[in-house]
Amino acid sequence: MIESMENIEVAALTKRLEKSLLEFMNRDRISHFFSIYDLEHFRNKTSVWLTLSADSVVGYLLEYDRRILCIRGPRECVPLLLGNSGLTEAMLNIEARQLSAVKKMFEPIDPADKMTVGKITTFVVMKAARDTFKPVLLREVRELKRESATELAGLLGVKLEQALDLLRGFAFGLLKRGKLVSYAASPEILEDLAIVRGVFTAPSERGKGYSKAVCSALVSRLLDEGKEVMLYVSKDNAAALSVYRSVGFGETGHRFLGFTARRKD
Repeated sequence: MIESMENIEVAALTKRLEKSLLEFMNRDRISHFFSIYDLEHFRNKTSVWLTLSADSVVGYLLEYDRRILCIRGPRECVPLLLGNSGLTEAMLNIEARQLSAVKKMFEPIDPADKMTVGKITTFVVMKAARDTFKPVLLREVRELKRESATELAGLLGVKLEQALDLLRGFAFGLLKRGKLVSYAASPEILEDLAIVRGVFTAPSERGKGYSKAVCSALVSRLLDEGKEVMLYVSKDNAAALSVYRSVGFGETGHRFLGFTARRKD
């Protein structure tokens, strides 16, 4: 909590302020994973506004691709930050302490995860390390390359470009009678940290341990690459939580809220 807002100023990110922003983010890289990744790889798609106290960053708003807003910092900074975005509808990723301030300006309309009860997804952040990892390995699992994009698009029911996007890092899939039925991917990877995203098994093949197998193969590869491995999972998705715990993921204590929202008049 900020004792006084009198000395807080808002500024767009500049070269001069980058060092202060990185110092702020590096104190807890799990909290800022996606922001760090977007700044490193998609700088041309990001806009960032900072709240500053004596030139030190105390919070920020990152707007990605004119559709996603990520906010970090005390709730008192939220109105100052959101006033800089012109989006009328966006997907938000925020801290729980910011919700009351955000809801004064944006109305939640849809959760970020379809397993959510209600309009706001609470994401639990989990992490696996070498000493906690308990892999379940199956012979049918193989690494997926960009050549597998058509197969992956068919499994997920998405466009080819979306499948290609998911394959830009590491991905593993399980084949049954030559058909892809389960996969796990880590499209976003930092120097020290990777995130597992998009674990999916065809509905007709669930309950057979396939998600554990593809997730295990992916995590094994990421650990071999020297990464710590994290993921977001909805607190309401009991099946996914069970899978991740069974292969050695544990909660980090981080929780974030995700939802689509519309700006109030």
